[in-house]
Amino acid sequence: MKIISKYVLKEHIGPFLFALMLITLLFLMNIIFRELGNILSRGLKIRTILEFLFLNIAWIIALAVPMAVLIATLMAFGRLSADNEITALKAGGVSFYRILTPVLIFFTGVGVLLVLFNDRVLPNFNHRARLLTADILRKRPTLKLEPNVIFKDIPKITLLVQNVKTADDSSKIYDVILDDRSSRDNFKTILAKWGSVHFDYRSERLILNLYDGEIHEITLGKLSEYMRVKFHKYRVSVDVPGLTLQRSNSQYRGDREKSVGMLLHDVKNLRKSISRERENLYRVGARPFQDVFAANLLAKSGASARPPAAATVLHPTKQDSAIVANEAVNLISQLKMEQHIVRSYYRSINALMVEVHKKYAIPAACIVFVLIGAPLGVMARKGNLGISGGISIVFFLIYWIFLIGGEELADRQFITPFWAMWSADILVGAAGVYLTIYSVHEYHPLELVNLLPKFLRKKQR
Repeated sequence: MKIISKYVLKEHIGPFLFALMLITLLFLMNIIFRELGNILSRGLKIRTILEFLFLNIAWIIALAVPMAVLIATLMAFGRLSADNEITALKAGGVSFYRILTPVLIFFTGVGVLLVLFNDRVLPNFNHRARLLTADILRKRPTLKLEPNVIFKDIPKITLLVQNVKTADDSSKIYDVILDDRSSRDNFKTILAKWGSVHFDYRSERLILNLYDGEIHEITLGKLSEYMRVKFHKYRVSVDVPGLTLQRSNSQYRGDREKSVGMLLHDVKNLRKSISRERENLYRVGARPFQDVFAANLLAKSGASARPPAAATVLHPTKQDSAIVANEAVNLISQLKMEQHIVRSYYRSINALMVEVHKKYAIPAACIVFVLIGAPLGVMARKGNLGISGGISIVFFLIYWIFLIGGEELADRQFITPFWAMWSADILVGAAGVYLTIYSVHEYHPLELVNLLPKFLRKKQR
């Protein structure tokens, strides 16, 4: 039996690793094509680009592992079925349950490792990826000069060149027209036959060395005075902040950047806040009644101290009625505000608990996809990647639609976080158990409809 278990597992390892690498590559290609403009236009170093892709691999692995499990199970059992090895094993007295057990145990272990990965590795990677993405977006795009195109990316300077020759760290420019608007009172235009452009990354300054030209300058307060100066070499230095990538650090973490312990700690604090708000709500609502009861007690004690003949009947005026109505409106608005705060706390708790259940529900899909993939692979009798990938995409889309829809419903407090995250596993897992049972008994799945009348007739007897 150990030989059979090793053989069946061996059939799964290769397809699983291949599918995992293929799915990870597809997700990475999607990120590259989606962010290609930002990455190339901002002049990032190769090390920064590789770090950006590496940090995004974490969430890709969290999604790719269950998909790879489904593809590997379909391919392995499809090949075993196509080569009649499943039939031969059954003929030798080995049940389908016995064939499925080592695969189920192995991928259960993969699911447990994925739980640890989602709890300890993924939050830190998501946090660092968010910070790096924000730093990249804050970085100013690289200065790219083009011939006969007006360049306005330098603050308070407009530059036009007729020809550009780009080197490693600097560029040579020819027939230069530079319009300097750094001063409000002076307008300065610089013409040069040629020059060089260099960026000093340490000081974040752009340095232009211009040669064989002249400066035309006019002052707004003295329009009659016009200055023209010829030069052999003229140096222009401009501050251009943001051209280098400034790495930031933040202790704030979003919901997907926290471990289970952090999420549950936040839930505990929110529940304490809800308790405080409820006590406040009770005090706000009970205060008018306490005032009324206190007034009645004072009235009774005052009435007993003087003779009945001295008692008078008080009639409220219009002003008193307006004051009471205004207090009632203020009380209702305050109660509504307190209720809104409590509802917002509950929404936050639901969002946090969704993330907690998600860290377990997605790894549990490894077990669910084994249950659904093994009988489907036997029925398909195809071990190629095309058939297995097609079936996997259909089931994973269904699973993901349930997951996303459940998360949205839980955030709106229509269903609990548990059912939001686990309904997909329960439904797909139930379908997998159903298909597995009928694969063991060699029934067609649709024969359940034909078996129901026989079951009912036996029950009537």
